[in-house]
Amino acid sequence: MIDDSDFGEGFRQGFRSVRGSSAAMPAIPARPATRAGRTAFQMGLLRGIERAKGWDRDHIRNSD
Repeated sequence: MIDDSDFGEGFRQGFRSVRGSSAAMPAIPARPATRAGRTAFQMGLLRGIERAKGWDRDHIRNSD
């Protein structure tokens, strides 16, 4: 079971979903402020996907 309050776990899951489990994991960034209606885990997922794709910070989170 995944802890939805764990930003770091969300980041790892997001990064690995794009790059795969064998890719080198970058350092986990500082936890950003959690937006209303999202959990820390979800914010980590988004940040991990952004990092894996090489997108600018906030690309996904601000495109709602």
